[in-house]
Amino acid sequence: MLRGLLSAILETLLSVAWDAIVRFFRLEIAVELTTAFVGLSCIVIGFAAFLLDH
Repeated sequence: MLRGLLSAILETLLSVAWDAIVRFFRLEIAVELTTAFVGLSCIVIGFAAFLLDH
């Protein structure tokens, strides 16, 4: 239980730090595009694996 609590706290701190870095360097659009690209890539890889029966 302690591990889960520490993990949640660490995740929150990293999220806040990441948001601060993104806002400081004004990279909101780049981060959004990268997130969309990675998400779509995962969908394409999953669909290809489905079609190839792996």
